[in-house]
Amino acid sequence: MFGYIIKRIFSMIVTLFFIATITFVMMHSIPGGPFTRERALPEAVEKALNEKYNLDAPLWEQYVDYLKDLSTGNLGPSFQKPGVTVNDMIGQGFPVSAKVGLIAVAFILIIGIPIGIISALKQNTAIDHIVMVLATIGVTIPSFIIGTFMIYLFAEKLGWMPAGGLSNWKTYIGPVVSLAGFSLAFVTRLTRSSMLEVLRQDYIRTAKANGLSRISIIGKHAMKNALIPVVTYVGPMVASILTGSFVVEKIFAIPGMGKYFVESVTNRDYTVIMGMTLFYAAIYIVMVLLVDIAY
Repeated sequence: MFGYIIKRIFSMIVTLFFIATITFVMMHSIPGGPFTRERALPEAVEKALNEKYNLDAPLWEQYVDYLKDLSTGNLGPSFQKPGVTVNDMIGQGFPVSAKVGLIAVAFILIIGIPIGIISALKQNTAIDHIVMVLATIGVTIPSFIIGTFMIYLFAEKLGWMPAGGLSNWKTYIGPVVSLAGFSLAFVTRLTRSSMLEVLRQDYIRTAKANGLSRISIIGKHAMKNALIPVVTYVGPMVASILTGSFVVEKIFAIPGMGKYFVESVTNRDYTVIMGMTLFYAAIYIVMVLLVDIAY
């Protein structure tokens, strides 16, 4: 196992190198630059900015400098926010997004997996039909619809929670439910279908024939294999949820990573785009590694 993990870590580093290279090339291939505006800056000002950030250097030199900075963990300065680095933005935004995301992930796993198992065990009953209807609704309704509805009903009409911010525990309800909605429904459906497939296998019939209890069959034999597809989905899901959703963060006025990422795209802030893309890729790759270890 240790040797396998070392190989995977080396593979992760190579993958991140290629992601950094591709992102760098794509950003510098886009027409215009980070200081391109509808109202053009004075030529002298734009020249001074390009010199300050070394953007007037040959592309290969910029690339080498970028890799040198990456090797030390420095993701570079923001071109649009003087005195602010990409590391600062991630340091400010990620803990906020991750806190909301972790609660959403726990909500998904604690509710989605048990409900999926119960639905499979109660196949074709009223409970199963209700669960499947709710899961189908959850898969089809976008997060911004859920978020808008929760603000309208629970914040505006009933006054049970604030409309935005993260001032107390009530303020987490809206963004957590909005973030978790699709994944909760998907995990429930995936768990149910996987459990139904496993329960039809010969080794489950053998376990029943040997007189094992229902709890032992489900807990010890069926769940291990039934949860493999769920674990496969949960890894990338965690990476996506932890790094935040711009739509949900915008609706609930949450200062997370989604806000910075969208602003960087709008402002052509190259270093922020590249840094946050690389950060997300790193989390995604780590989660895939953890999924493989869980297998």
